Amino acid sequence: MQNLTKLTLITLSLTVILAGKPNDNAGYAGAFLRMGLGARATAMGNSGVALPIDGFGVYYNPAGLAFMEEKNVAVSYSFLSLDRQFHFAGLSVPLPPNAGVGVSWLHAGVKNIEGRTSTGQIDEIYKTGEDVVLLSFANAFHPKIALGLNFKILHNQLLDIQATGLGFDIGILFQPVEWLAAGLQLKDIGAGYTWNTRDLFDAEGSNYTEKFPQIIKLGLAVEPIQQLIFTGDVEVSNQNVWQTHFGAEYFWRNLAFLRFGMNNQSPTFGVGLAYGFLANIDTQLDYALIVGAVSEGTTHIFSWQFKF
Repeated sequence: MQNLTKLTLITLSLTVILAGKPNDNAGYAGAFLRMGLGARATAMGNSGVALPIDGFGVYYNPAGLAFMEEKNVAVSYSFLSLDRQFHFAGLSVPLPPNAGVGVSWLHAGVKNIEGRTSTGQIDEIYKTGEDVVLLSFANAFHPKIALGLNFKILHNQLLDIQATGLGFDIGILFQPVEWLAAGLQLKDIGAGYTWNTRDLFDAEGSNYTEKFPQIIKLGLAVEPIQQLIFTGDVEVSNQNVWQTHFGAEYFWRNLAFLRFGMNNQSPTFGVGLAYGFLANIDTQLDYALIVGAVSEGTTHIFSWQFKF
């Protein structure tokens, strides 16, 4: 009966996940905060709201920090086409008996943009970049449920003008039994960029605020047997844009990970390796492959975590 219950939950969760409308929020401000993070969750279709916490978990659900048992240093580097950059570094620390904190930094940008004169000659090389610093905290008010918060400090450098902003994420993680977890994330609450273009355009410039989409994400993770996890998220923004994400992970002989998923109808794949690094330090090296749009090429993501 227990196995039948697990199978039913998996089937229902995947049915809900597949029912969403294909679309995205890429045309709105703050798109780099909606790309996904870390090779593990990205390889599983960018689904991570209910996944067991790791060094990249604050991006998907800061509430997971409350259940973290070890300190974690996490870094990620993405090889993107078109001279794009996407990097992350973060530190997460448990606060026994039932809390955790984290600080992290995420950067996205484009370099080697050619500026040209009216005759087509290159006169300057430009770059743009967006950064966010996340300050995270979580507390478990009950052994099976935790609440978490991300405070975001935002910065955008676009040629000679800059914008700043603040935002929040709120997360809830509920684990009623060992093999089942459910999560909720309210993403980019109040987030946006405030621009001042007067320094660039003089009297024709102005102040204005570019708001990020407000997103609600629901996630489910099921572990029907040890070392096999199915996970799925469904999200909707205040722009009435729906997205779905789901994937699976198999941990082979406590050494290697095999992963696959669908990120809003785009396939994702990945592998990982867990091994001892130094005395009392374990590490995990992960890789994800994302099939890009036509003429965009593929994306290769490498993530490295140190647990101590």
